[in-house]
Amino acid sequence: MKSKRQELKQWLKDEGLRIKETKKKHKHRQRSNNDNELICYLFSMSRDYRHYHIAYSELRGRTRSEIENPRDNNLPNEDWILSIKEKYFDEQETLHSSA
Repeated sequence: MKSKRQELKQWLKDEGLRIKETKKKHKHRQRSNNDNELICYLFSMSRDYRHYHIAYSELRGRTRSEIENPRDNNLPNEDWILSIKEKYFDEQETLHSSA
C-alpha cells in the first residue's frame, strides 16, 4: 500500500507529464490558430502543480526559500498549500523517519 506522500509524489510526476504534453499541443495549435481554451487549461494545471509541489517539498522538510522565491505579485495561496499538506500528511512516515 502506498503512503500518502508517495501518492502525492506520483501525482506530481503524472501532472508534470500532462503539463509537458499540453504545452506541446498548445505550441502546435498556436501555429495554426489562437486557442484560448487550451491556454486557460495549461495555466490551471501549472498553478495546481505549483501548489502541490510546494506542499510536497515542505512535507519533505524543505524550506520555502529552497523551493521558490516568488515575486510580491505572484505569491502562492497559503491556505491551499496548508490544505494539501493536511490531506497528504502521513503520521506513519514521520514516525519511521524520526526513528
